[in-house]
Amino acid sequence: MDEHILICIFVLAAGACIGSFLNVAALRALSKESIVFPGSKCPKCNTPIKWFDNIPVLSYFLTFRGKCRSCGEKVSVQYPIVEALTAVLFLAVFLAFGISVETLLLIVLLCISIVIAITDLREEVVFDAHSWILIITALIFSTYENDLRFAVTGCLMAAVIMEILARISYYIIKKDEVKDEQNQECSAETENKTEEISDINKYIKQKKRAFGEGDTYLAAAVGAILGVKYFIVALVCAIILQAICILPQFLINLYKQKEIRLLTSIVLFALFSVLYFGLANFVELSLTAVFIIVAALIFFAADVIIRLKKTVNKNGFKAIPFGPALLFTAFVILFFSQYVMGFIKKFIFMI
Repeated sequence: MDEHILICIFVLAAGACIGSFLNVAALRALSKESIVFPGSKCPKCNTPIKWFDNIPVLSYFLTFRGKCRSCGEKVSVQYPIVEALTAVLFLAVFLAFGISVETLLLIVLLCISIVIAITDLREEVVFDAHSWILIITALIFSTYENDLRFAVTGCLMAAVIMEILARISYYIIKKDEVKDEQNQECSAETENKTEEISDINKYIKQKKRAFGEGDTYLAAAVGAILGVKYFIVALVCAIILQAICILPQFLINLYKQKEIRLLTSIVLFALFSVLYFGLANFVELSLTAVFIIVAALIFFAADVIIRLKKTVNKNGFKAIPFGPALLFTAFVILFFSQYVMGFIKKFIFMI
């Protein structure tokens, strides 16, 4: 067998094994357990997992088939997904950079990013220790690839941009004080159902920011890797990606809450956006047509912001992890920056 193929197989296997460890590292960080002892166990009955049930990816489907042998508890599909994803990412980095310092640094960046994504998605938590490891590794990688000034400038500017967004967003979506005491009264059942949302609104009010400090740390790391220009691109792409992921459920919730006016404004904004970018790529629009469409976009965007604020005041604010989307777009741009920028220039700015 060709030596290169053997190396690729080894990289895949190593990636899957490390992916298994990343699962443990993330989940035990949340449970505040040691990542070394005890060994792998069932999260429900704490029965140690046999070695043949601990083979990355394969064991989940071939041996214990997604259930604990002792208690029958269903094992989360997160385990094989993270293992397979890590294996594929390791192989992609190896094929792109070969055996090099860049490969080693990128693997560290990917590993800590996966851990952060898991904790953020599961519990909306980004640990400071993980963030600082990511930032330091990002600075080392960027200094090696570019220079120290590029890395530090990108890191600091990205953090500043993220902090400004956090403060501005707070004043856009903050929940107003309820003056009517009757609106503050609720049943015990309602309190239990809205406990998470209440905690989030309390955090927003106390910190005067729309999202956590953890996202600023992640932005600093992304800025160090990509630089200021590409960080802004990654930030915008992450916002769009997150919007696409949450929009269907968000619209369904608006319909259930009978927020018809807000729902209508969002749909019209989307339609005018599609109309503008669709027509601009096929026909030459007159200045008048561009002005009318852009004016409509601004009007509906403003209307969405105003009515979204009113909805937040009435129903509270539900936090959605932003870190994973930012990290995903950052790595996409890192590997495919030419294709991403080409797409933006052609289909967004029509250059």
